[in-house]
Amino acid sequence: MSNLTNLIGHWGYAAIFVVVLLGNIGLPIPEETVLGLSGYLVWRGELRFSIVLVVGILSAVTGDNIGYWLGRKYGKTAIEQYAVKIMTPRRVASAERLVERYGFHGIFVARFIPVARFIAGPFSGAMGLKFAPFFIANVLGAAL
Repeated sequence: MSNLTNLIGHWGYAAIFVVVLLGNIGLPIPEETVLGLSGYLVWRGELRFSIVLVVGILSAVTGDNIGYWLGRKYGKTAIEQYAVKIMTPRRVASAERLVERYGFHGIFVARFIPVARFIAGPFSGAMGLKFAPFFIANVLGAAL
């Protein structure tokens, strides 16, 4: 934890942005931990709540959108090859069904489920979900 404290202490809001962005692109990194630590630093008066809130939402939405476009560009095959390295094939199939069956609502709900959150963008792009519903669900989920 002290390494994360040092990271945020040295780089500040930029560190929060980068870690949350990378986590929302689909990399398995401790974005929730960084946001929790940021909340603690807000409580201590070392960071401003309004800035952490804006940085957290912007980085989450930006990361998910990058993940969406990566999924759209590189397609289902590439996403499945990447995803099976960190998930079981059964969970990959489950994520695909979630996007196919629930679309907008599935993306919104996925924002609140740790594993689903970081694969929702790439899977949505790969599965051909239209960008507008994805973007709206993503922003609403990130803002809540």
